[in-house]
Amino acid sequence: MYTISLNTMKKAMIATAVTAVLGGTVVGGGFTVPVAAAVNVNKDAKAGSVFAISDNATLKAIFQKGLAAAPNQAVTQEGVTLTLTDLIYDSNELVAGIRQEGGTVGKNGSFMDQTRNVDVLINGKKLLFDTSIIPNLEDTDTALIYLSKGAMKQQIPDKFDLTLKAYANGVKEPFIFKVQVNKLGTLLSLKPGVSKKNNKFNYTVNSFQMTALTMSLQVTFKGEVPAAAKSKVNNPERMLYDLVDEKGNVVSPWGKPFEKVKTSGTEEQNYSAFPAVPKSISVKPFTYSKDASGKMFKDKQGQWAKTYYKDLETKITVK
Repeated sequence: MYTISLNTMKKAMIATAVTAVLGGTVVGGGFTVPVAAAVNVNKDAKAGSVFAISDNATLKAIFQKGLAAAPNQAVTQEGVTLTLTDLIYDSNELVAGIRQEGGTVGKNGSFMDQTRNVDVLINGKKLLFDTSIIPNLEDTDTALIYLSKGAMKQQIPDKFDLTLKAYANGVKEPFIFKVQVNKLGTLLSLKPGVSKKNNKFNYTVNSFQMTALTMSLQVTFKGEVPAAAKSKVNNPERMLYDLVDEKGNVVSPWGKPFEKVKTSGTEEQNYSAFPAVPKSISVKPFTYSKDASGKMFKDKQGQWAKTYYKDLETKITVK
C-alpha cells in the first residue's frame, strides 16, 4: 500500500485559488472567464448551460462549482444558430456544450452533422483528436462534443487560442467558434512506484493525476495476460485497470480494449474524474471476456463482462 501526504499539495491548491481571482478573472476552472460571468452561470442553470442539464455527473459537478467557461458564442448559418455554451479542457480531454435553434434533429437524436468531422485548430494549427458527439435525448436541442487526445502525441500549450469548426444537419457551411483556453489545474498528482506481480504478469504504477474533468494512470508492465474467464478466445488479452475510490465509485479506462495487445511497455490509461479528490484509490486489473469472433460478452446488467485479477490488485492511500 502506498501513502502520500496532502499537506503540501493543499497549500499549493490554496495559493492557486487565490491567484486565480486576481485581475478580475477566474482562471482555475481551465479558462479565462470574467468573474461576473462565472457567478451568473452558477446562479441560473436554465440560462443555457448544456453541462447543467447533462446526464454526465462529472460535467454537472464542474458546472455547479463554476469551473467551466461559459463563452455563449452564437453563430448563425442559413437560419440555424449554434451556441457554444460551456467549455472545459485539461491535458486529456476538451468538452464543449452546444445548443441549437432552428435546426433539424436527425433520426439519431442529434442536430449535428456527424458525417463531417469536427475540426480543431490550436493556435491556428490543425490537430487530430478522438471525437465523440453525444446528443441529449431529453433535450434534443443540446449536445456535447468530447475531444480526447487518443494515441496521438501532440504538443499542446497550457494556454492557447482554440478554433472549433462544427457542422449542423442540412447546413453547408461550418459553425466556427474561437475561444482562448487555459488548461484546467491538477487536483492530485502522485508517483506511487508501487508494483504487483503474479507468475505471468507484473506491473508498476508510475503515476496518477486527477483534474476535475479526467484522471490518468501510467503503468509499466511485462508479461502475457491469459484469456479472461468465460472467454472463447485463447489469445492473450490487454490488461486494463479499474480505479475505485473509498466510497466505492468505480471508473473504467477509455477505449483501450480495442488497441493492439503488447507484452511489455509503458502506457497511460485515461478516465473520467471521481466526484471528489479521493482518500484512497484501489487499482483493480481486469480483462474483458470475448466470444469466438472477438465480440465482447455482456453481464446481467448489459455491460461488458470483466474478469478481475485479485492477486494483482493494489491500494494507494492519500493522507
